[in-house]
Amino acid sequence: MFKLITDTGADLTHDQIIEYGLEILPLGVIDNEEFLDGETIQPKEVYDAMRQGKTPKTFQIETSRIEHCFRQHLEAEIPFLYLAFSGELSGTYQTAVMVGEMLKEEYPDSTFTVLDTRTASVGQALFVKTVAAYSQDHTYEETVEYAASLVGKVRHLFTVESLEYLMRGGRVSKASAFIGDLLTILPLLTVEDGKLVPIEKVRGHKKVMRRMVERTVESKSIVENGDLFIGHGDDLEKAEQFEKMVREHLEPKHITKTLVGSAIGAHTGPGLLVIAYFEA
Repeated sequence: MFKLITDTGADLTHDQIIEYGLEILPLGVIDNEEFLDGETIQPKEVYDAMRQGKTPKTFQIETSRIEHCFRQHLEAEIPFLYLAFSGELSGTYQTAVMVGEMLKEEYPDSTFTVLDTRTASVGQALFVKTVAAYSQDHTYEETVEYAASLVGKVRHLFTVESLEYLMRGGRVSKASAFIGDLLTILPLLTVEDGKLVPIEKVRGHKKVMRRMVERTVESKSIVENGDLFIGHGDDLEKAEQFEKMVREHLEPKHITKTLVGSAIGAHTGPGLLVIAYFEA
């Protein structure tokens, strides 16, 4: 018996969390006061606050929360694997490693692993779900090895509804945001080596969605043999429209649609659209 742990950087559905018995650690959200993502504040509340002109911030999982979680399993002598939000996007992974090293001195015979998935949002959800499904018929050692083999193989594609929210967070200049929104020029972003990276600019909401589909089709042979995740920033209608576009060109084994949580949504804003799949 062993336990899989992840955090709210992974935009899993509630049903998936229950199905695989996952333990979820909450990242933090600051909106005048501090909240715990998914516990004392929900993603929709964050999106609504952004629509009202607020600029919520996020912070890494509290050290004490990580220690409490790890210690519970160590005391019960239950091996665990923590699949962490990208270390390039949050200090959580580094903190978890530090906590693990400290506890290893106290529990020298313990068995646990902290892994940087180098993924985010539905990319992390896809990573965690895939590892969780594999773990049901494999040993702890096999699962850890399998999880490590998946690092770097998840492809993410993001776009946003408006550059305003990226501007608020300092990701683009005010002038760029103004011109971009005026001309409806939208960025298409990915995650490379754990970091958010822009890959092209596209004019028009429908065109950027088509480009996301086109890029996904490039990995058709892999996508049609596996799972695909679509995440949205509190815009289910857009996610359903995008899913329809995807299904016109691809036949994935399964598509999961889910709400993008605060870890990414607080920086990208309402209307975010993201797709994740295995590319290699």
